[in-house]
Amino acid sequence: MNKQLERLWSLKTVRYALLAILTVMALISLLQGIRNALEFSQDFQWDATKTFTMRINPYDESLNPSGILDRYGFEEYYLQMEANQFPSLLMLLIPYTFLPPLAARYAWIISNLIFTVGIIVLLRQTFLKKADKYVFVAFMLLMIAGTPYRNQLGVGQHTLFAFFFFLLAVRLDEMEDSKCAYVFSVLSLFVCYFKYTLTVPLCIYFIYKRKYMKIIISAFFHVVLTLVAALWLDDSFINMIIKPLKVSSALSAEGGIDFGALLKGSVFAYLLAFFVMLFLLVMSFKLSKEMELQVISILILWSLIITYHRTYDFFVITVVLAFYLARQRDFIFKLWYAIVIAGVFFGLRIFSESAGSKIAVGIIYYCFTISMTYIVLKEGKKKNTEVQGEE
Repeated sequence: MNKQLERLWSLKTVRYALLAILTVMALISLLQGIRNALEFSQDFQWDATKTFTMRINPYDESLNPSGILDRYGFEEYYLQMEANQFPSLLMLLIPYTFLPPLAARYAWIISNLIFTVGIIVLLRQTFLKKADKYVFVAFMLLMIAGTPYRNQLGVGQHTLFAFFFFLLAVRLDEMEDSKCAYVFSVLSLFVCYFKYTLTVPLCIYFIYKRKYMKIIISAFFHVVLTLVAALWLDDSFINMIIKPLKVSSALSAEGGIDFGALLKGSVFAYLLAFFVMLFLLVMSFKLSKEMELQVISILILWSLIITYHRTYDFFVITVVLAFYLARQRDFIFKLWYAIVIAGVFFGLRIFSESAGSKIAVGIIYYCFTISMTYIVLKEGKKKNTEVQGEE
């Protein structure tokens, strides 16, 4: 079956026909995403950042609105304010606050389109550089055609922003002989934490690469800015951490198929997330240097379910293609991966993300993730044994 599909894919007519279909689907999805973004973009958090620049505590106004912001009309553009980002992250959006709310929304849409192009370019230069050019183009078109990307763009979310800077940090990290690249790699890591629910697990990749100082320095910048924010808002440093978490915790049970949604926001979801993170951290020390494609694939899969994520973040699972660039066999798992993508990108939308569809896709996704993790651990153990034997 695998060989038959490979022969079919080798036909130019088949490849071009499939790419043509995906191009049309991607264009329709992209235009609809832009249209939705022009109307909504409610997750942009321009309002929270603007409130911060006015020295009004956005976390207090999110938790217990005082009415002081009513006269500014923020809700006309961004509905109810939910300042669930740490202050050091909100500060990254300050340049957009120099624009009026509607213009800022347009600027954010353009920014996300630029980040999309950047993600595609950087994936080609990093984790997917070994992919066949037709396969790579097909997967990028599939990413844009899928519901997660369209919704990501439409609600003005920050995953495109954060994921772009994570990939930029990876690309710059590969330029080890340049001090300038080192500095900008650290700065890119600093920025990529904006969507920390995704990128903090992904940054285990830098621990796997033994780039500890980059993680420490980039995190330290946020500590400093959090202290600055506390002084600016006349609040305590601890509150600058606790209050955003209070705002975000209200959403912990409203994700797609993550632990929080699965366990209805129970404290056990946080405990489970902690132990999985610990497991991934230990795993990063155990796997050999030649397994970076497998490592990033596993980190991507787990990052989307250990903490709160709506399904609009799942466009990043296209990166799991990297796993199959490292392994040219296992047709059954390639088919499984195709089913996961089909379910997440299109199946959930067809069934309006009903409880039943989430359960079905969730079961497939969890089984796939656990199976991939087992395969990587088994392969890592084999490689370590081989290395020890050579020594």
